[in-house]
Amino acid sequence: MNFDKKSLSKLSKLSDDELTQVIKELAREAGVGGDNFNVSKGDLAKIRTFLTFATDEQIASLLKQFGGKNQ
Repeated sequence: MNFDKKSLSKLSKLSDDELTQVIKELAREAGVGGDNFNVSKGDLAKIRTFLTFATDEQIASLLKQFGGKNQ
């Protein structure tokens, strides 16, 4: 998965259901998500805040954790 400011902005604009699906898929790919993996409305709010205000350093850290590439 690749992350940059533009892709993070697109993610933040997804509906709750769409964003939840993306998060679940990322978790599954990272080996931390299972059938019982849930994302609350509060979690979504925090994730949207991160996606909106993430610094380049935070994006790089996220990439490192999930094995993505910076573009």
